[in-house]
Amino acid sequence: ASTPAASSPASSGSLPDYTPSTVVSRAMGHVQLTTPDSVRQVTAFYDRALSQGGWSIISASKTTYSTNITATRGHTGTTLAIASAGSLGTSISISTYHV
Repeated sequence: ASTPAASSPASSGSLPDYTPSTVVSRAMGHVQLTTPDSVRQVTAFYDRALSQGGWSIISASKTTYSTNITATRGHTGTTLAIASAGSLGTSISISTYHV
């Protein structure tokens, strides 16, 4: 059983939106967010979401200023990009697709 996110995911089977965050854009299979929180905080949130959601990590690159993760679960793939946006905080991009 899963609990609904504060706001709806990009598409069925997608990762939850980070909270607190502001939606920059949302389209089928993709969401772009910004948050005042650090790359480290956002990465920790999505590491937990991926682990608890049963995702298999295909590749992951993590630095102080950015995180890029590609994962799959069943026939769904996701690409997560988290990057420092300077004074704007942190940018979060989540794309979901069928594999």
